[in-house]
Amino acid sequence: MKLLTHYVFSIGVITLLLSLFTSFYNVVVVAVVVSLIGNTVIDSLGHKEVVTRYGEIPVRTPLTHTFPRSVIWGLISSLPVLFIALLSGHYYYYHYYLNNYEFIQLVISVLVSGVLVGPTHMLLDVFTEKGIYVKKHGKWKRFALAHFRYNNPLANGLAIVIGFALLYLSYML
Repeated sequence: MKLLTHYVFSIGVITLLLSLFTSFYNVVVVAVVVSLIGNTVIDSLGHKEVVTRYGEIPVRTPLTHTFPRSVIWGLISSLPVLFIALLSGHYYYYHYYLNNYEFIQLVISVLVSGVLVGPTHMLLDVFTEKGIYVKKHGKWKRFALAHFRYNNPLANGLAIVIGFALLYLSYML
């Protein structure tokens, strides 16, 4: 799927799940930032260019396009956001009386967003023609549920609509 599709879908899923426990407005900011960083990191590190006789073609690697590794990369990519949240939360805690409960909610929201961004990325990539990697008999094999091209307008449009629907649903909670 296209990177924009990953952004919107991840924001929708993360916001819906976290808005069950805290304020929509706090969660959507965290979800947007973590989704932008996490999906960009996963796609940037998980693709390489292979030179063939037909020219260069982009190829996915198992470095980031497996479910367990995507969780790790999502958490790693949320660390800068966590650092900024800790600094700003510490400042607001002492200067503007941010209570301890809200501060802990912010930290947990960032960490949970980091955990969720990778699997939501893999959930969309499993529907593309190249799929994701799974380990089978000690070797990396590709797995795909459907074989849509990454730029298929119908698949991308459907995922974006679902992402916005999830975002709207989380707003209405």
